[in-house]
Amino acid sequence: MSKNLKLLIAIETLFRLVLFLIFYSSVTIFPDSEGYLDLAKRVSNFDFSNYNGLRSPGYPLLISFVNSNLYALIFIQFGLGIVTSVFQYITLTHLGFSKRNSLILTIFISSFLNVFFFETCVLVETLVLFLMSAFVYLLSKTPFQNQSLKFDFLMSFILGYLVFIKSFYIFIPFLLLVWLILNQANFKIFFRKAFVILIFPMLAFLSWSYVNKINIGQFSSSGISGLYLAQNCVYFAEDAPKEFDWISKTYVDYREKSIRENRDVAMTIWYAYEDGAYDKYNLTLPEFSVELGKFAKAAIKENPFAYLKQVITKSWFDFWKPTINWNYEAFNFKYANKLFLGVWYLQSALIVLIKAGFLFVFGFHLIQFLKSRKFVFEFLLSSIVFSASVLQALATYGTNNRFSFPFEFMMIILVLLFLKTKVKLPSKLNIWLQ
Repeated sequence: MSKNLKLLIAIETLFRLVLFLIFYSSVTIFPDSEGYLDLAKRVSNFDFSNYNGLRSPGYPLLISFVNSNLYALIFIQFGLGIVTSVFQYITLTHLGFSKRNSLILTIFISSFLNVFFFETCVLVETLVLFLMSAFVYLLSKTPFQNQSLKFDFLMSFILGYLVFIKSFYIFIPFLLLVWLILNQANFKIFFRKAFVILIFPMLAFLSWSYVNKINIGQFSSSGISGLYLAQNCVYFAEDAPKEFDWISKTYVDYREKSIRENRDVAMTIWYAYEDGAYDKYNLTLPEFSVELGKFAKAAIKENPFAYLKQVITKSWFDFWKPTINWNYEAFNFKYANKLFLGVWYLQSALIVLIKAGFLFVFGFHLIQFLKSRKFVFEFLLSSIVFSASVLQALATYGTNNRFSFPFEFMMIILVLLFLKTKVKLPSKLNIWLQ
C-alpha cells in the first residue's frame, strides 16, 4: 500500500472517529428506516411471506449481516465510506491527476458533512455511494469496450447489487450498452458484453419482482410504484377524471392542509394514508398503490403540461438541491448543532455551484458528442448523472435530492476534469489540477 493511501485511510478514519465520538454519537432513524429494518428481520428469518413490497432487499441484507445491531451497522458504513474514498482517490489518479492532488481532492470530496451524516443514518445512500464509486473506478481503470470478461462480471455484480438496493438503477447497464453501440463495437463484443453486463442487474430485478408477484400479486420491483407516481400529481390532483374523485378529493384536502401546516407537500398522499383517510376502502398498501397508479396515469394523460411543469420545476429541480440527513437535536453538546449548521450552509452553497458547473459541463459534452459522435468517458459519466436526474423526476416527487447524493462525487470529478483539460487557468490555480 502506497504512502498516500495509508495517509488517506488514516485521515478518513480520524475524521469519522472525531465527529462520532465527540460531536454526534447517534444512529439516525427516519421513516424510511423502519421499512429497511422490518425487511432485514425477514431476510434474517428468510421469510418474505405476506411482505408488502415496500422496500428492496439490498440494504436490509447489510442490516441483517450485523443482526440489526445499529451501532455495528454505522461502523460498517464508516468502513464503506473509507473504502469509497480509496476508490475515488484511485479513480482520480486514473484520470490524470497527480497522486498528491488526488489525495487532496479526495479529502475535499469526503469532507462534505452530508457524507458523514448519511453514514450515521439507517438509509441506503452510503451503500449506494460505495457501489457507485466502485463502478466509476472500474470504468476509469480501462475503457469499457476493452475490459476483460472478469471485469465485465465484476461490473455486472456491482450494478446488480445497486438494482437489488433500488430498482431505479436498472438504467445504468443499458447506458453502457448504448456506449458500446456508439463506439462501434463489433457484434461479437457487443453480444458478449451485453449478456454479461445484464446478468446480475436483470437477475436482481426479475427475482425480486417475482417475490412481489407471490406476495402482493404484482410482478413489480416495488409494491408502491403507483404511490410514487401519484406524488407527482399532487398539484393537479383535482383535475383527474371524475372516476377517481374518491382519491382526488381527499388528496386535495390533505394537500391544502399540508400547505396550511407548512408540511412537506410532496408527502401529502402519505399523510392521508397514514391518517386513515382511505381506510374505508379496505385496501392494503400495495392494493392502494395500484389504484393510485391508475389515478396518476389518468391524471397525467388529462394534464400533460401540468405534469411536465411539475416534473421540471419541482421534481427535477429538487434533484439539484444539497441534502443532509441528521437529527438536529442529537448532538453531544449544546451549540454543536449550530456550528455544524453554519459549516453546512457554506458547503451546500459550494455544492450548488458545483452542480451548476456540472450542468454546463454536461451541455458541453453533449454538443461535442453531437459534433463528433464519439461517446467519451466524460460524456458517459455525465449522461449517467443527467439520466438519473430526469428519470427520478418522471417517477416521483419527494426527497428527490436524496437521489442526487450518490452522484455528487461524479459531478465534482467531471467539473474538475473539465477545468483540468478544457479551461486555461492561471498557473497558480492550474497546479492544483495536475
